[in-house]
Amino acid sequence: MWRREVERIIDGKGRTRVNGKVASERTRRLTKEVMCAAISRLHDLGYKLQDPKNIGERHVSVLMKDAWYNKKKKIKTIQNELSRMRVFCGMLGKVGMVGRLEKYLPDIDPKQLVVHTSARRSKSWSAYDINLVEKFKEVDAKDWRLGLMLRLEVAFGLRRQEVLKCDPHAQDYGNYLQVFPGHGKGGRWRNVPILSPAQRTILDFVKSQVPKNEPLGWKCTKSGKVAGLKQNIRRYENLMVSLGFTKAGAGVTGHGLRAQFAENQSLLMDILPPTLGGTSNQMAREDLRMNRTRLAQALGHNRYSITNAYIGSFGNSRRPMATEEGLKTLQDALTLLERNDLPAVPVERIDDCLTIKSALAVVGVIATLEQAHRLWSEYACRYGVAWMSPESDLGVALEAAALTVTKQLSTQK
Repeated sequence: MWRREVERIIDGKGRTRVNGKVASERTRRLTKEVMCAAISRLHDLGYKLQDPKNIGERHVSVLMKDAWYNKKKKIKTIQNELSRMRVFCGMLGKVGMVGRLEKYLPDIDPKQLVVHTSARRSKSWSAYDINLVEKFKEVDAKDWRLGLMLRLEVAFGLRRQEVLKCDPHAQDYGNYLQVFPGHGKGGRWRNVPILSPAQRTILDFVKSQVPKNEPLGWKCTKSGKVAGLKQNIRRYENLMVSLGFTKAGAGVTGHGLRAQFAENQSLLMDILPPTLGGTSNQMAREDLRMNRTRLAQALGHNRYSITNAYIGSFGNSRRPMATEEGLKTLQDALTLLERNDLPAVPVERIDDCLTIKSALAVVGVIATLEQAHRLWSEYACRYGVAWMSPESDLGVALEAAALTVTKQLSTQK
């Protein structure tokens, strides 16, 4: 049976990557899935390939044309499948047989075949005008465990599997949350620093809702059976779909909270992400690279360039921060706020609002306490909390809040 032969080849020769490192079980499994689906599709198209070792370039060409013209798959999916075919053919000793995608789709503009690894717009939930504080309450009413998971995703950038396995009591190390070995992608562990009071607020709240030594994942299925990781992943996905958290529905997925975490951590490092309008000259090149490295590590990666996928590419653009354009952004937001009746500032937040108002005054922007409160409320909401005390340099944070307010009020015209 050709399926068993595919598994035999990959299990025998697919345990080591090209760079000599050990390939994960997940990598081998995905390669098996791609190759089995490819050969099955060849059979549908009339190519009765029985021995996987006989796969040739004409088969690859047929599959690529089918994926583009008939299946209309996304370019990222096509490139991924082509890459796995290339690896598989390498296992067969056919190194170099599988060419670039342009070779199989010569009539398509090469620009259309490029996978953009840098985010060109924000993938965060806030970018889709989702109020996290209110949305979390809605999720709590549906499933309180999922509500806790989503809070940790935005606060610490946890992946789905990481949050299902998370034991918040055991992983809280005071100044950071540790993702234990075996929880993260590729089994890697990491420390996610706590840079904002919102992270501490969320972590303490989650801990108050679950017993010690208990992961966040559901212990039992709805039928009462013991739930394993696969059952938990399925339940998580089904709940997200039922709540409308899909690209087709709300325009976002759970992974968007990880992107929002990346933007939030950038703001806490006094970096305005490119997805929010930031540019490359916000700080010295070495400092920017160092902070991006720290962000990548908090996300569970080693290369700082991976941050482009979450917060966009800085490129070579130039825009002075906290000067003309930054001040205009703030002033535009305040002008729009003048046309709205703003609620009174809660007594317990007045001191914080005075701090924010003073920070604005330093750069020549005059705001009322109510306006300062609205700006900072929007900023705090990015982190999944109703309020957080201003602690760091407020320039970048206030500009990000002003961009959100301007977008919201402009669409209400």
